[in-house]
Amino acid sequence: MTHTAATLSHVEPGEVTGRFYYPELDSIRFFLFCAVWAYHVLPMQESLYSVHHIPTTLASVIVSTIEAGMCSLDVFFILSAFLITELLLRERELKGTLDLKAFYIRRLLRIWPLYFFVIALAGLLSLFDRSQVMGWPYAISFLLFAGNWIMVLRGFPHATAIVPLWSVSFEEQFYLLWPLFLRRASKTTICRIAIGLATVATLTRLILLLEHQRGDPIWYNTFARLDSIACGILLAVMLHGHATFRIGLPARLGLLLIGGFAWMVVGRYCGLLDRVPTLVGGLIGYPLMSLGGVAIFLSVLGAARDGAPFMKYPGLVYLGKISYGLYAYHILSLRLSIYLFSRYHHPHGWSLSWLCALAITFLLAAVSFRWLESPFLRLKRNKFTYVPSGAAS
Repeated sequence: MTHTAATLSHVEPGEVTGRFYYPELDSIRFFLFCAVWAYHVLPMQESLYSVHHIPTTLASVIVSTIEAGMCSLDVFFILSAFLITELLLRERELKGTLDLKAFYIRRLLRIWPLYFFVIALAGLLSLFDRSQVMGWPYAISFLLFAGNWIMVLRGFPHATAIVPLWSVSFEEQFYLLWPLFLRRASKTTICRIAIGLATVATLTRLILLLEHQRGDPIWYNTFARLDSIACGILLAVMLHGHATFRIGLPARLGLLLIGGFAWMVVGRYCGLLDRVPTLVGGLIGYPLMSLGGVAIFLSVLGAARDGAPFMKYPGLVYLGKISYGLYAYHILSLRLSIYLFSRYHHPHGWSLSWLCALAITFLLAAVSFRWLESPFLRLKRNKFTYVPSGAAS
């Protein structure tokens, strides 16, 4: 059925506290990982595509699409803020309050096993490859979930395997504080807090840009990256209490194209990771990246029941479920692949190395999900969860 306008199906308050699960929110995580992987791996010089007789216009589109992958993490941030806020609001309605201890245990069981395992692997790798030495300042910072802040202060670690964990550190800082605010706040207050977070992000970026700060210290700065968290919170409040979000397939495709185009503009023209970003590029790029993320999020939310049933296919949902591992392991896998192909000289050796790295990433993520993460996830689900947020067993 085609809908010409957004349809929000309302449910009674007592029904809001049931199982909350959108399979497409698992599926989109896999596509977001693919965008991150492409950004980190694929070449972004148009000349390299021209050498292979790719037309200049097409080469420009390819490079712009790859550059747009830099924005993918913001949908992860929107997802996190949306889901945490929605689930805590439901728990508050169910129990009359929030069980903070249970919340923090759930986060611990979901995030910590894989997070600390990757840090351990990076430390082990540093024993064999002195170019990958972690260093105590980085080790301590990442162990304390302040990995993004050490990267603000001291730049990239030599131990590149831990670099993806900066965004996990950022999200953990949000998880630590947000339930304390959400425990008694009204929806109006929650919205005001979200608007305040977006304001803090804008002012932080303005100050740093006026001081001609480099791109990386702004990119990894918690206070400069609060826009997407704020968007996720606002979306949770606006959509709370509605069982479905239906807008029809044409509208979803439109939102997806709008979001993708916004990201291509950010990646191509805003220069957020330039050595010294411009004032205009920095002030426009970050909000545009978040708004593009909102458009993509809305294009996906409810899509499995509204024109895109493939978004709930078990194989795709599974890839989304292991996306935490895919993201956490992908730089480590690239390093391992480089070792394997270091003495292999072939015209397509670099491409084969990428494919090998991708295969290692999927293997590590699947094994990790099965043997490392799943036991903790079962404990989380069975002992500490009040509002189920996964597929019914």
